[in-house]
Amino acid sequence: MRLLILFFCTWVGPNLLVLDVAIAAEGPLPTLRLALLDFEDRAGFQAEWHLSRDVPDLLGRYLDADDAVFVIPPKEVEAVQLNKQFKKYQGIDRAVRLGQFLDADVVITGVVEKMGMRRVTVGNPNLAGYKSYNSVIHLSQVQLIRVATGKIVETFETLRDSTEKSYGLDLFGRPRKQDRIFRELFKVDFGSERFFELTFGKLVDVAFRDLSSQMITSLTERPPIDLSGEQAQVLAVEADEVYLGIGILDRVEYGDVLPLYDKEVRIALVRVHQLIGPHLCKAEIVEKFGVIDTGLRIGQRLSRNAKEDDYNSSLDNKEQ
Repeated sequence: MRLLILFFCTWVGPNLLVLDVAIAAEGPLPTLRLALLDFEDRAGFQAEWHLSRDVPDLLGRYLDADDAVFVIPPKEVEAVQLNKQFKKYQGIDRAVRLGQFLDADVVITGVVEKMGMRRVTVGNPNLAGYKSYNSVIHLSQVQLIRVATGKIVETFETLRDSTEKSYGLDLFGRPRKQDRIFRELFKVDFGSERFFELTFGKLVDVAFRDLSSQMITSLTERPPIDLSGEQAQVLAVEADEVYLGIGILDRVEYGDVLPLYDKEVRIALVRVHQLIGPHLCKAEIVEKFGVIDTGLRIGQRLSRNAKEDDYNSSLDNKEQ
């Protein structure tokens, strides 16, 4: 036993690189917890909207449709943002502190550059003329910030521009259907059922579906972990935690859920909650199907989209 401890301490020493990483949330196979903070509103669209909050709230609805993530309710986020203790912080520092308070894995920030519809009139509308309607959606600096590390995972930008022309003449100021729809946009609730029936709402739907899909992909699909090293195995077992011979240089990340194998039999699922060195990390045991011991082989990280099926499959195999 003394020789094993001495070997482990000798191996860990050169790899020790302390990182400021938060302890993982409890629960087996947890989904990513997302907190969408207020966006900066530069659009200034003159409707009954509050874009700084309406836009992230709506984006959260699209993101929450994916089982890989859980979006923290907007009311909880809004309440925490009003907490005076966070007013002295700015930028990423503030976002990370808010995320820690909300127990979020990732916080999302962004800027609303343009959001709305503009009407252009040619000629005298009281006599004869025509109009065009330009819908624009422009979100910039939409950042995914990982709370545990304070680093930006990825930054997104989306721009949608659509112009609808009225080819007929507007005679003697008589309003057309497009005019009525344009005026209604100033009264309808942002993100409501009626909102999505309007031309602008349909454009918003396309833009937000595309953006949320890109964000989910960024959060759930990453390069595989390098498991080719001889040390890519369980190095030590300590209560409900294990030390693994993979680390920063092997592309393992905080929150990764990894299977452990004895030959071809799955023994456990563990979740990484501390990155220690180039080829060393610490993980908590979230599911155990057998005896966990040193030398167990580490499997590739589980996809967040597929892990529930994978987990159920492992239980089925165990029962057979």
